[in-house]
Amino acid sequence: MVYSGKSISVLCVDDEPGLADLTATFLERFDEDFSTSTAESAQEGLDYLDENHVDCIVSDHDMPRIDGLEFLQAVRAANPELPFILFTGRGSEEIASDAISAGVSDYMQKESGNNQYAVLGKRIRNVVNRYRSRLQKQEVETRAETILEASPDAILVSVNSEFVYANTAAATLYDVSERSDLLGRQVGEFIHPDYRDDVDRQLQAVESGEQPTDHIPRTLLTLEGTEIPVQVTARHVMWDGDPGVVAIVRDLSQQEEYIRQQERYEASFHGAFDAMVVADDEGRYIEANQGACELFGLEKEELLGRSIDEFIPEDYDFAEAWLNFEKNVIDRGTLEIIRDDGETRIIEYAATANIVTGEHLSVLRDVTDRDNREDVLREMYNIISNRSQPFEEQVEALIELGRRELDVAYGTLSEIRGDDYIFEIVAADDDSIQAGDVVPVSATNCEIAANTERTLVLGDVERDAPEETDRAGYAEWGISCYLGAPVFTDDDVYGTFCFYDTEPRGGQFSEWEVTLVDLMSRWVSYELQRQQANVRLKEQNEKLEQFASIVSHDLRNPLNVLEGSLQLAEETGDKENFERCYRAKERMETLIDDLLSLARAGAMIDERESVSLASLVEECWQGVGVETGTLQLEFDSATEVYADRSRLQQLFENLIRNVFDHGSDDSTVIVGALDDGFYVEDDGPGIPEDDRPKVFEGGYSTAENGTGFGLAIVKEIVDAHEWEIHVTDSETGGARFEITGSDIKR
Repeated sequence: MVYSGKSISVLCVDDEPGLADLTATFLERFDEDFSTSTAESAQEGLDYLDENHVDCIVSDHDMPRIDGLEFLQAVRAANPELPFILFTGRGSEEIASDAISAGVSDYMQKESGNNQYAVLGKRIRNVVNRYRSRLQKQEVETRAETILEASPDAILVSVNSEFVYANTAAATLYDVSERSDLLGRQVGEFIHPDYRDDVDRQLQAVESGEQPTDHIPRTLLTLEGTEIPVQVTARHVMWDGDPGVVAIVRDLSQQEEYIRQQERYEASFHGAFDAMVVADDEGRYIEANQGACELFGLEKEELLGRSIDEFIPEDYDFAEAWLNFEKNVIDRGTLEIIRDDGETRIIEYAATANIVTGEHLSVLRDVTDRDNREDVLREMYNIISNRSQPFEEQVEALIELGRRELDVAYGTLSEIRGDDYIFEIVAADDDSIQAGDVVPVSATNCEIAANTERTLVLGDVERDAPEETDRAGYAEWGISCYLGAPVFTDDDVYGTFCFYDTEPRGGQFSEWEVTLVDLMSRWVSYELQRQQANVRLKEQNEKLEQFASIVSHDLRNPLNVLEGSLQLAEETGDKENFERCYRAKERMETLIDDLLSLARAGAMIDERESVSLASLVEECWQGVGVETGTLQLEFDSATEVYADRSRLQQLFENLIRNVFDHGSDDSTVIVGALDDGFYVEDDGPGIPEDDRPKVFEGGYSTAENGTGFGLAIVKEIVDAHEWEIHVTDSETGGARFEITGSDIKR
């Protein structure tokens, strides 16, 4: 996997010879942006850090002289924030706790296998990204301080109406020698007496986060009593953990009249995403922005001159509410309005009186959809929290909810298997697609979502992604809008959870719609992964019980033979007794090898590929070492099967070997293709019908010196691929094994 971004230098420290180099090698293979260095002791690592820059350290814990935690403390003394991952084979809660206390960036216990290095690589990428983000934040704060000091406007921060910050321009405007002369003083000391009470109420409202103040004209008083006309914009801010107000104060001495003529219009159109209106003392609208016209469903000329009283229900006491507003200056709340077209909308409003004398600003926000979204999220929660409902029914309910909310014709959960796109769960307005249908993944937009591992949003395929219009999904099926998210299991893409329609959208899918589909897909991913984990756990438990039974039974017999033969050999010195000991030992080795093969055969399959059936079978035939037998291939040389190649090779070798273990050395083996799989048959004695249910049981064998695990291993490989295997007769009376359910292509 390759991540975008700058390169990352990693120092790998481990005292085990070669292990640091191995870790470094796998990290560079995992991400081409990684460059690695190694050290075989903490002291060597510290010496390297003195001369070189690194972005992250990956260190073992148990090392001589200086262990991993002491190494971490030494690094932290020089660089308190440098990413440091403790990657140790000795895991304990005590070590983890000490590492966290010492400031380790991450903690990971070593495991067997190479997959752990991919996990380690992801963690390195995460801690380095967080570290770089902090550095960027510090740079942003430095730039912000520079901007504040360079601002020609006075910028001040107050907490509890007391100044706690002032820039250089503020000292000039307020006519004080130093900025510190303002700190600790009350805001009211610099406000004209006519406005002090009003300003105090507004400061409290802004400080509490209830209402911002935009472009308000005021008169500032210097400490000498000089009056200066200013314009104030104030916002809520947290300052050292306390709520406060940041104010931008602009000197209007040279442009007071012009600003007064413009302030009404600036206030009306500030924040164009919300509806904004200006009313006179009677409550009639004298100005409105485009958002307000859209909210009320009227042209601007139709809206001006009217009052909110004309849009609210009759039982609402508008006259009383307006008197309270004039008295309190600031008002906010929720209203229901009824438009002229009869549509009811729910709005949140925030109103400020006298932004200019006799003119009052109201900011209106349509929250009708928000209330609907809360209902949708509640319905979604009820669906996914119902554990008594089968997973398939839960997904069907989610798809129907998504189709209704997005207003689209189709919704599906699909699996991507190789080049095939398999519809698992489908909801549609017609029968054009059914659960179980299979199409080429290249025909679908889902291929893009799967390859990028990101949600794909196309309100209009032709408009938003014209390069994708040659896909069959658009060209033949007419899919014109699409919203789909990848579904993951074990960090791999399982398939997609998507919605689409044959009608394009005039605009784009909204942020809310994208978020909803993302939430649904994440839950589906979680459930699929949970189910797979439960299945694996159950299979592992069953396997443990099976192995325990096999070990206790099958290994006990040669052990008994060995024990008895050793006793006789000790008493008699007879060579035959020693030979029995060797035969018993060889029998045990064979049993152990087959048991290990059986265990590996049943493991989950992670990687599959298209395998040429002809070349693989011929390779297996050579591997078994058949000298006088005959192999016949009853399929085209281009026939391929989608499988784990090494497991499939073991399957064929065991089936071929089984023919010659139970038949003659000149047996004929025929391998052919089926519509949904393949078969292996021979011309040997065959398998009696009564014995067929037992041939796949571990330990069952009719061959002399056979362990009985060969066909059991075949069954485990078939199950791991999610295929099926059946035993029947061949045309010549021999045994025929049919493997079905596989993805075979000719």
